[in-house]
Amino acid sequence: MEEDLPWENQVKYLGLILDSKLSFRQHSKYNSDKFWNKVHMIIPLIGRHSPLSLNNKVLSCKQILRPILTYSAPIWCITAKTHRRKIQILQNKILRIMTNAPWFVRNDVIHKDLKIELIEDHVKTLSRKFFSQLQDHKNSY
Repeated sequence: MEEDLPWENQVKYLGLILDSKLSFRQHSKYNSDKFWNKVHMIIPLIGRHSPLSLNNKVLSCKQILRPILTYSAPIWCITAKTHRRKIQILQNKILRIMTNAPWFVRNDVIHKDLKIELIEDHVKTLSRKFFSQLQDHKNSY
């Protein structure tokens, strides 16, 4: 019962969309849509007029939203800088919404004040941890 598998330009595997050129463009778009859907659900908690303290908003952002942006990051971290930049822009937007920051406040100031890593730095940390765990795993050859 041999059966030829049809060739696909992209395939979704474990929540990661792989395309034939490994550009991860579709994956970043999918993550962006998923991120904004979650933001719309929790905006009453982290929005401008939320009664939560800023520390609780930051904690919610780190626990709920950032894992969506960085899911499978050790794999897609090789993508083009433009796609990684789009993910950073999403984080910048949500931090501005949370803090109600005016337009003239720089994004790096917001990150520093809230003690939140840039996505690029966070992905590097995740990747280092992931690959060191791979080397230390008892079943690695």
